[in-house]
Amino acid sequence: MILTSLHIDPAAFAERTGWAIKPQGACKGEACVPLPANARQADGTLDARVLSERLGMPLVEEAGRSLWALGPESGVTGRALTTAIAPELVLPDVNGKPFRLSSLRGKKVLLTTWASWCGCRTDLPLWQKLREKLYPQGLEIVTVALDTEGAKAARQYIEAAQPEHPSLIDAGHLVDELFGVVNVPNGVWINEEGVIVRPAEPAWPGYTKVSEWKEEGMNANQRQMLTHVRKIRYETDLYLEMLLDWVAHGSQSRYVLAPDEVIARSQPRSADNARAAAHFELG
Repeated sequence: MILTSLHIDPAAFAERTGWAIKPQGACKGEACVPLPANARQADGTLDARVLSERLGMPLVEEAGRSLWALGPESGVTGRALTTAIAPELVLPDVNGKPFRLSSLRGKKVLLTTWASWCGCRTDLPLWQKLREKLYPQGLEIVTVALDTEGAKAARQYIEAAQPEHPSLIDAGHLVDELFGVVNVPNGVWINEEGVIVRPAEPAWPGYTKVSEWKEEGMNANQRQMLTHVRKIRYETDLYLEMLLDWVAHGSQSRYVLAPDEVIARSQPRSADNARAAAHFELG
């Protein structure tokens, strides 16, 4: 969260981080962290330094510019997720129009990430084809491009896929911070009530064109990259099987996880990881 003052509006803090300020303290889902009296200023704003200490949110400063970044929490569960309740996510589409993830309440949601520099960019037409099949059964797919260059880098791949589903741009890697995504492609399952039932993990639309790439016509760097890509284990068939089972059986699917397990399976987040995220955003 970028700050121009160490006094934070509580509503803005809740909107950006998911932490709501209540009488019992700072709360996210079922988790509440007591706050000392000096956390709230006389004007109703919150002291960023107190929040940083109590929630394990590193506070980094751009010296001489009155600019700070408050990183994601690391001191509550030690994991990327503090609760299985999906945080609000608001991101622009390729034309800059904001989309709010919570607008999909009542549908199952697969939130999946990709990037223009990743071979998974070639999976976008496959996600669209799968969406055509599964949307009538209650599943919406949301693709998120993790590209620091934003729409400039992602547009050609999005337009080629002609998606009918939300296709969003995340230049600041907000989805990493809020959902614990650490790579592309990653997928997160969110049920109709807005609860995460599988945390970020490798995600495939049943097939990936990357597995067919050939070295012919590639330069040395591309061939070296392909060598490493071939070491990756693609469980494309299994992921599709899991997804279809969830769509068909909902909460009774054998692949749905309980909230405690969702949190436990989310990526570890150390203080160093959280500080790195804050420096990335500040940069």
